[in-house]
Amino acid sequence: MAGKLQQRIDKIEAKGALLAERFVMLRQAKRQADEQIADMEATIAGLHRTIEDLNRQIEYLKVATVLTPDHRDVEETRAILSELVREIDKCINQLSI
Repeated sequence: MAGKLQQRIDKIEAKGALLAERFVMLRQAKRQADEQIADMEATIAGLHRTIEDLNRQIEYLKVATVLTPDHRDVEETRAILSELVREIDKCINQLSI
């Protein structure tokens, strides 16, 4: 009877040691997984910032493309400025008289 009891105790001790060993392994695996998750989250955050910067650059390029004058616009602007300069000259002449 004492032999059977000792065998049971030995089996329970072995199972307890095995469970403790598995627990340590699982805890290490969880720690590694948590570190990997933190690294991936940091990478994702960096990629989101990069995407935002690139989207902003795309918007700037779209605006710059829309604002780029063509040859006709440049000629019209020069004509308007020339007319304004002539009017300013007339006003200066009238004030000096």
